[in-house]
Amino acid sequence: MSTIIYWIGVILTIWCVWDLFTHKTISILWKIVIAIILLSCSWIGLLIYYFFLRDKIK
Repeated sequence: MSTIIYWIGVILTIWCVWDLFTHKTISILWKIVIAIILLSCSWIGLLIYYFFLRDKIK
């Protein structure tokens, strides 16, 4: 069961980083910083990105 949760987290993290880099409104430096945070703080980073940052960068 923990393997499934781990792979779901990996897939969602990759999706968030992909979504982040498709936006043209923020600079590349901020994209890299946010991507590092997403990759290092898997589930917490996903929740912060999805609920707070995603709407603000669009």
